[in-house]
Amino acid sequence: MIAQLAIAWRDRPWLRRTGFVAGNVAAALAVAAFLVMPVQAFFAERDARIADQRVLLARFTAIAAQQARVAAAAHEADAKVEDGEFLVGTNEGVVVADLQTRLKAMAEAAGARLRSVQSLPPKTREEVRYVGARLDVYGPLAAIQRTLHGVEAGTPYLFVDAAVVRAPPPVNTQALANAAPQEPAIDAQLDVFGAVHLKGRTP
Repeated sequence: MIAQLAIAWRDRPWLRRTGFVAGNVAAALAVAAFLVMPVQAFFAERDARIADQRVLLARFTAIAAQQARVAAAAHEADAKVEDGEFLVGTNEGVVVADLQTRLKAMAEAAGARLRSVQSLPPKTREEVRYVGARLDVYGPLAAIQRTLHGVEAGTPYLFVDAAVVRAPPPVNTQALANAAPQEPAIDAQLDVFGAVHLKGRTP
């Protein structure tokens, strides 16, 4: 049987060529399986890693590009503090005392009469600390309006969080008839707050 196969192999050249081609194909497949494909997988993995690193580098570059903007924002915040947009002091007690003095001066400059001024409990809104004072004044309507305008129009920025306006107590009608005509007076109670910047801390 083996001899017959040997004779057939010798007498048929096409069979030898077919065997040769098949052997070469098998060898090529083996080389591809053990050498070429692992190399291709290595380069594909390396390309994917490089692409990921490029994305990461682009993100870092974008973050670094924001540095100037962040520095400008910090500088702007410092400038706002220096420009007097915040109530500034070493501690909240000092700031509240300064606020009370400021409100008293505003009321007197507007022509209103001061009944009292007292501190209010501080508040925190959106991570900003506010201190306040209650201003109790009376006088002509125009004077109260000027007081309110002075509080909300100047710097540092102050906000009227609540207001109560009352008519004055009744007076003797006979005395009022004998007196010269005067502009009606009203009582006003204003709760005023302002943002705090303690020295040595960020607002």
